[in-house]
Amino acid sequence: MMPTLSDFAPFDRRLEDGLAVRLRPIVPEDRERIHRAYELLSEESRLNRFWERPERLGEHHAARIAAVDGLDHLAWIALNPEDESFPGYGGASWWRDGDNPERAELSFTIADAWHRRGLATLLYSILWHEGWRCGVREFTGQCRKNNVAIVRWWADMGGVVREETRHFDLVLALEDPAVFLERIAFTVRPSYRLIETAAWLRDWEGMGER
Repeated sequence: MMPTLSDFAPFDRRLEDGLAVRLRPIVPEDRERIHRAYELLSEESRLNRFWERPERLGEHHAARIAAVDGLDHLAWIALNPEDESFPGYGGASWWRDGDNPERAELSFTIADAWHRRGLATLLYSILWHEGWRCGVREFTGQCRKNNVAIVRWWADMGGVVREETRHFDLVLALEDPAVFLERIAFTVRPSYRLIETAAWLRDWEGMGER
């Protein structure tokens, strides 16, 4: 069996702006780390991610995020490699749809001070790479109507944004990462986020071949 990215974790990478990050899967022991990471979020970011904004994240939310199994729920976190006590720059998860195992709900949480650094795209590339190996062929999601950033990000990734009465439904069809890497080389003016994603996917594809 081919190794997964989890087999190489934790591993360090550097964003285009120089920010060093350590990447690894979330584990059940991260529940308290998740609580501390929540404290770094603004009220608006809390509302965008959890649809509520209490001062402390509910224990059921933290437990759900940390309860990973690598098959129906996958979650990764971006940490500061120089400060283990820092809760993290951000994380991302997907949960497989119980009615359709080829679909999974995708979610991101990035601390406000590190927005627009490429962290969501980095984490997305991991979830896509690992999700495809697990049989996931489509990511879905929902967002508030004033969450302009995620709507723009989703559209740049080639996803569909459908307006509902009080929110947007999000659908993003996936393809084999290896096929995507061949196709993107011939795409006319792809979005910058797709170019970023392709660079990370090449890295992940190469790790599995070493």
